[in-house]
Amino acid sequence: MAGWIDRWRDATVAIGHTEQVEIRYANGRLVKKKMFVVAGTGVIFGLQDDPTHTPWLVTAKHVFQDTHNQWAPSHLQLRFSWFDEKPATQYFGVGITLRRGTKQYWISHPNTKVDLACLPLSLTKKQTGRKIMPEIRFGDFGTAEEIYEGAPLMLLGYPEAVGPDLSAKALVRQGIVSWVSPTKPESTLFYIDGHIFPGNSGGPVFKLPAGIDRQGHFATRGDVSFLGIVTQTRIHQLPLLAGGQEIGITFQRKKLPHTLLSQNYTGTGLAEPVFRVKQLLSSAVKRKKR
Repeated sequence: MAGWIDRWRDATVAIGHTEQVEIRYANGRLVKKKMFVVAGTGVIFGLQDDPTHTPWLVTAKHVFQDTHNQWAPSHLQLRFSWFDEKPATQYFGVGITLRRGTKQYWISHPNTKVDLACLPLSLTKKQTGRKIMPEIRFGDFGTAEEIYEGAPLMLLGYPEAVGPDLSAKALVRQGIVSWVSPTKPESTLFYIDGHIFPGNSGGPVFKLPAGIDRQGHFATRGDVSFLGIVTQTRIHQLPLLAGGQEIGITFQRKKLPHTLLSQNYTGTGLAEPVFRVKQLLSSAVKRKKR
């Protein structure tokens, strides 16, 4: 049965690549299969007054390029929500080209410190299975006034392959705004408490029309409003302990032991506000017209 969230989920895509992975079945059998592996999440946007009706894919920039982790793929793949029921071991999505030789097709935010990037999409009905791509439009964009501490949020993202058949499915999660810049809320990352994991990077943050406003009064807004893009999950690295002592490992020819650390996802994350997304898309369109 269709619901209000379907339009938002359809505009939210899984971005990934394929790998040979080991899958262990319930009976203990271990097999190697080619599988779609999620690298992040993206959102498809449609721009006003665009005669070409070009859909734009927006995500966190580090999904396309992360020099710290030596990640710079030339091609990735997109899986759409209406193919969620197809197993990630059978359906690998539609290919997108990020670069060819020295030519880069994706566009980063004009401020290099902002972790956002976009890519114009040129996909056929045969590739997507749909004549018209679902899109988030500028009319769906919220305002800085709607990003305040304690504001209830919804998030969509692809943290991993889920389900008994390993289907890549966008998960819906609920959270709140944990911190907002008191001086520049429209252009500063805001904190979210909402069970955010690495694959959520690039996913949308939006607010339902009913709730408590900044002043604590019950308020309604006519539609669901888009507030930003998840760009980072907060991770704490904690030492492993045994008997109250840190566990270490010593390598050959190394005199000092190295402490073993465990990555702990706090569930909180950071999001770039809607204003930054609008900046990115406006800048990208101007560059495309040159």
